[in-house]
Amino acid sequence: MAINKKNLSRAGLIILAGIVVSWLIFALRPTPDVHPHEEAPTHSADVIAVELVSRAIVVKSQGTVTAKTAIDVTSQVGGQVVAVSEHFAAGGFFAADEALLQLDPRDYEIALARAEAALADARNVLAQEEGQARQAQREWRELGNERANNLFLRKPQLAAAKASVSAAEAEVRQAQLNLERTAIRLPFAGRTTEVTVNLGQYVGANATVANVYATDVMEVRLPLSARDMQLLNLNASAHGQGLQPLAVKLSFGVGEKTQQWLGQVVRVESVVNTQSRLFYVVAEIRNSDSTANEKSAIATTAGLIPGLFVAAEITSNPYDGVAVLPRKALYKSDQVMVLDEQRRLQLQAVDVLQADENSLVVRGLQAGQWVLSHPPGFIDMGARYNPVHDGGATAP
Repeated sequence: MAINKKNLSRAGLIILAGIVVSWLIFALRPTPDVHPHEEAPTHSADVIAVELVSRAIVVKSQGTVTAKTAIDVTSQVGGQVVAVSEHFAAGGFFAADEALLQLDPRDYEIALARAEAALADARNVLAQEEGQARQAQREWRELGNERANNLFLRKPQLAAAKASVSAAEAEVRQAQLNLERTAIRLPFAGRTTEVTVNLGQYVGANATVANVYATDVMEVRLPLSARDMQLLNLNASAHGQGLQPLAVKLSFGVGEKTQQWLGQVVRVESVVNTQSRLFYVVAEIRNSDSTANEKSAIATTAGLIPGLFVAAEITSNPYDGVAVLPRKALYKSDQVMVLDEQRRLQLQAVDVLQADENSLVVRGLQAGQWVLSHPPGFIDMGARYNPVHDGGATAP
């Protein structure tokens, strides 16, 4: 069949026109803006801008209250108990130098009278010897002999008389001291925990009559881990001026009522528990007329008794350059999620100084960094995020 030349030319023109149109479409297509290093964010993240502050941290511990001064009271002399203070009872408070017990003083009054009489006799003998010695000296001078005989001058007799007076004076002082000791007193204010004698009972010398403790200073022995010691900057070998003062708040609660006391760490014990590997520090609570700064806490030992098991909060000296974050910002145990300058998600290690149910105190962040307050369930490391503050506004 013969090909129509006219149809062939028409087909060639159609093909040529299609090629021209295709080229024009390709040449005139719009060119998109290409940013090879800045793809559009695919996620949104709640962030917090880091602010560096100065903050003290609190290390928690617990321990049992003891009295710094606790003693057994003994009678230095013997005798029958003829009077008892109303404060001499288990749980009773007593003042310094208060007479807790009075022993029968009559035997000691008689002994004192005898000692005073012996002293008077000794002084009489001394006076006689002094007179005789002066008389002997005058007689010797009248004889005109230059070398005097000590025995003739009665020097040994005079020395013996003086020694007798000194001994008699000592006996008087001893008798006075024994008489004073019939009233049993203590040089500190305190509280009685146990009594072992009562009115009418005979007490022998060196017998225990009571157990007491001083109420001016109470102590609590607090266990701390090596990490706690590091956070509080405590050195186990520090002593005296080398130990920095740290505030301690003790608390004891029953039901809805809680009592609190303020004290201070005063020393670090010199040994470490070989089983628990814990260090021990000792906190003191002293009586003070000043009121505490913290609500409901007191700066006295009132209500603080030996054997009480208390919770303790030790406050460190302030740390500079730390950040306070929400508790949920912590990822794993020592990392947080941050957005870098390109708003890409990164993990950053931090030093967690303190963590509780609601907040964290960490070191290792820079001021102005964006930290994710709520790490996402699906983590796309390196992906770009759109930072949003917790309130919903886009972060600048």
